[in-house]
Amino acid sequence: MNVTFETFYLLAALQGVLLSAFLFTKKQNHAANLILAVATLALSIELATVVYYTNRWYKLYPHLMGFSYPFPALYGPLFFLYAKLISKKEKRFRAIDFLHFTPILIIYCITAPIFFYSGEEKITFLNNMLLGIHDPIFSIFNGFIPIQGITYTILTIKTVAEYNRNIKDTYSSIDLINLNWLKYLTLGLIIIWSIVALLAVARVVMPPLAHIDALLNIPLAILIYSIGYMGLKQSEIFLNPSSIPLQSESAAKYQRSGLSDENAEEIKRRLLALMTSDKPFLGQDLTLQKLAERLKTSSHNLSEVINTKMHQSYYDFINQYRVEEFKNRLSDPESERYNLLSIAFDSGFQSKGTFNSIFKKFTGMTPSEYKSKLNSRLL
Repeated sequence: MNVTFETFYLLAALQGVLLSAFLFTKKQNHAANLILAVATLALSIELATVVYYTNRWYKLYPHLMGFSYPFPALYGPLFFLYAKLISKKEKRFRAIDFLHFTPILIIYCITAPIFFYSGEEKITFLNNMLLGIHDPIFSIFNGFIPIQGITYTILTIKTVAEYNRNIKDTYSSIDLINLNWLKYLTLGLIIIWSIVALLAVARVVMPPLAHIDALLNIPLAILIYSIGYMGLKQSEIFLNPSSIPLQSESAAKYQRSGLSDENAEEIKRRLLALMTSDKPFLGQDLTLQKLAERLKTSSHNLSEVINTKMHQSYYDFINQYRVEEFKNRLSDPESERYNLLSIAFDSGFQSKGTFNSIFKKFTGMTPSEYKSKLNSRLL
């Protein structure tokens, strides 16, 4: 193996170990961080074993051989459970959650006799594996693991998407509490699992080319580097986003609501009047709960009014007002003294990314395009 790649892999593995130690010691959101720490540590060990095998260190230390073989069966369940804990779909790790790890336990039980082989027997066993000479059960393992991984990754993406959708019924600014980073991470996992699936086919069709497992090494290292990068750049994802009190309600639940249509219309009237007179949307941290307190109603009733009477999420309802505020301020000649982002922040937006995406959603154009169009009208 090229020394450059060896260094790259070992540094990624070291970073993963250090990140795991950091996560193990985090007191906030402890259960979720423990799961992410185990996943990162397992990834790091597996990447380090790449150097172990390619440098033939197994001939010197054969008894370390095979320890990480079942690890791929860990990643799907671990990231899925992490997503459920971090999104508050589950409040704590439950005993029943151990069932997700049944496959890895089965793999360890079936392969247990190999751990008692002598050093020479283990080396012979590995050489046979590389030549495609092995018990059919290993082919079953190699076929099952990518299917399991892709299935769990899809479930993880669905969990994250549901969370990101729900917080829009409670928060008007979600940049610091969304889990987009985990969605992108799981998309990366799908790519990795797809490679694993292709390699599983390659082992059956072309057993002598089993060494092409090296195709996984770079994506695996990038995955570990990515987790570390996001942990440093966006530390809030490791802090306590699971404390977010989700209050979104489905239309079916609203059907059982005790809120009469007359009272709903009254809340709607007071809400629209408040939005026009006091402009509470200018506050960047305006939550559903805070707005409900100003209207002297419950957050549940306010959410129902916005969802059923306005046919919007709380997030879109508030940010549409911010867009209109931005447009009004931009039409003022005094706005020429300020850049677009400054005006956006004064209008209640919290970040450039959110401002650009929301503005385009409601106007069909970017802020710069809108300004150019506005200027052309004034000429």
